[in-house]
Amino acid sequence: MAFYAHTPAKDSDKWHPLQAHLEKVADRAEQLATKFEAGKIAYYAGLWHDLGKYNPDFQKYLEQCKIASETNSSEPKSRVPHAKYGAKLAAEKFSLLAPLIYGHHGGLPQQAYMKDRLAEIKTETYQQILANARSESLDLDITPEINQQLKNLVKDNLGYELLLRILFSCLVDADYLDTETHFDPENATKRGSNITVQILWQTLEKEQQKLLVKVAKEADTEVNRVRSQVYQACLNSASLKPGIFRLAVPTGGGKTRSGLAFALAHAVKHNLDRVIVAVPYTSIIEQTVEVYRDIFGQDAVLEHHSAVKPDEANESDARSRQAIARLATQNWDAPLIVTTTVQLFESLFARRTSQCRKLHNIVSSVIVLDEVQTLPVFLLDPILSVLKELCDRYRVSIVLCTATQPAFEGNSPYLQGFPAGSVQDIIPSELAKQHFSTLSRVAYQIPETAWSWQNLVADLARREASQALIVLNTRKDALKVLDALDSTDEDNLFHLSTLLCGQHRREVLQTVRDRLKNNQPCILISTQVVEAGVDLDFPLVYRAIAPLDRIVQAAGRCNREGKLNQGNVIVFQPEEGKVPPGEYRKAVDETIRLLKRKNLDWDDPSIFAEYFQSLYQGLETDGKEIQKYRISLDYPEVAARFKLIPDDTNPVAIAYDDRAIKIIQRIKQRGLKSADLKALQPYLVNLRSREFKQTEELREQIAAGIWVWNGNYDSIKGIAIGDQAIVYDPADLIF
Repeated sequence: MAFYAHTPAKDSDKWHPLQAHLEKVADRAEQLATKFEAGKIAYYAGLWHDLGKYNPDFQKYLEQCKIASETNSSEPKSRVPHAKYGAKLAAEKFSLLAPLIYGHHGGLPQQAYMKDRLAEIKTETYQQILANARSESLDLDITPEINQQLKNLVKDNLGYELLLRILFSCLVDADYLDTETHFDPENATKRGSNITVQILWQTLEKEQQKLLVKVAKEADTEVNRVRSQVYQACLNSASLKPGIFRLAVPTGGGKTRSGLAFALAHAVKHNLDRVIVAVPYTSIIEQTVEVYRDIFGQDAVLEHHSAVKPDEANESDARSRQAIARLATQNWDAPLIVTTTVQLFESLFARRTSQCRKLHNIVSSVIVLDEVQTLPVFLLDPILSVLKELCDRYRVSIVLCTATQPAFEGNSPYLQGFPAGSVQDIIPSELAKQHFSTLSRVAYQIPETAWSWQNLVADLARREASQALIVLNTRKDALKVLDALDSTDEDNLFHLSTLLCGQHRREVLQTVRDRLKNNQPCILISTQVVEAGVDLDFPLVYRAIAPLDRIVQAAGRCNREGKLNQGNVIVFQPEEGKVPPGEYRKAVDETIRLLKRKNLDWDDPSIFAEYFQSLYQGLETDGKEIQKYRISLDYPEVAARFKLIPDDTNPVAIAYDDRAIKIIQRIKQRGLKSADLKALQPYLVNLRSREFKQTEELREQIAAGIWVWNGNYDSIKGIAIGDQAIVYDPADLIF
């Protein structure tokens, strides 16, 4: 009897031989895991993952699927599970492999649940499967060397948990890639990249020389001198031993380009495969990708947002339309990746195959965590634990990049941080202090009494300010200020928040930049999405009272280029506004305590160490008990609890312009293709679960996980979802 892994592809009569599939997946998984010296372990995971397909009942099921395909009829409803049989063999031979094989379609399991399911397997069926596998000379015994590999890789239970997760990634990606080669060989040939970090580094060096010539001709300013010093310091530190690094650069100091220069030069020096830049705001990712593509070209940068969710209802169906789209989803096999903080960390704590698939490509990389101070305090223990393990065991270097550095170094009763002395400064501390002092460009003013929105408008009028940035804590507050300014010329009034789709935000930012450059009137009302990494230069900034680091980040949008003797930042207490609950509110309270000091030096970067240390004392740094569930290998519970944005969101597509309308019509006509996901990204707005439920009559589903918004979309305010739903959006704070 011949045994097969998959039915023929469409318009083909070539079946996918099971033995060939198992051996190819094993070889590919071994190749992927060799990077972290676990090749043989991954090999057996690949060799046994589809062992259950030797079940005669599964082979009959494939025949029924083939007939259904030829007759355009429905596939058989009764599926034949196969993953549990390979997991049973693994449990008997080498228990580490069992959850990898058991979950290679449905996701990493909870241990007790898996054991119960394995105990239900009928002995006769299991023995028949083993006999059929032996008839094709499949290796059902392990070699002793994998036990030694395991001992070399794992030092504690948390390390074991991460090892399983990354091995799972190797298995899943190897399985998907070989399956894709069978079903869609043309698409499979398009994978991979001829670009390397070496090529990217050489390109950046040439572009930097051009920039230096251009700057020398234009202006020899203090800002440009600091940027040059920062860039050179990054190059000087690139040869340092791989590990954890701190890049402290004042806002406007050229962090984006210099941080990338360090990462690429460091990767080349230490033979690392890729650079992963993770940013917290979609507004930054759009800007960062644009900067990088201007340097390296359109195809050199892999941009991976987390706005589109895969349909998880058909996770086990390798031939469904959703599964085919998932196979085409990028697995981070590229030398330069720009992604969101949400995408990076929720993948590192995920259990689903679609999220975990990319994890093995984090091995042997440089991870640049931009605006790292935005990481939520209640998840810091598990985040820092995983980052530390990646550095220790998987040849990863971490760059903590921000002007407002959090206190991650040294263990305390309140935070299990990186070991004392382990974080290396890319820019020597004394030089960094000098940079912050040199780029001191604003004066802070703090009104003694709370302000109404009318007080805010009156102060703006009193100053006769034609250009100003107003940053609020919530979307609702931003809309209230827009209403209070309704007498202002609408052509000069702009708004930024997650109520706007990405393309709309991009256009607003470009218009604002142009108006600032041309000295035209421009009043921008924004939530926190504007205050980190966005290149804007206002003479006047208003900031509703906020966490200390947020205030300083907002101030970075004031007199950014140092063209004025001094810019003005007004930090006011809103009379009517609300502060988001939880750690954000506690951070505001800590800031108010610090602001009572009359001698607070806003330009001293060391103030943030005290601020963050005090903040950690009042908050749970493992508020979801992630570490406990990691130790018990409860992957479903870890994934459910680890959410950077606590309230799940659902994307809706906005028919914002002609291009968006064409994409939406195309999806309606022929279904969702992998290319559509990327094309649709700029037109998505994420609605929180409550908002999503309240607007059912205003949207329609056009594909799995994709809805089109049919309600009102304002040219200034964006999506209209009702005042009762707009309180605050966690996405404005971190996404």
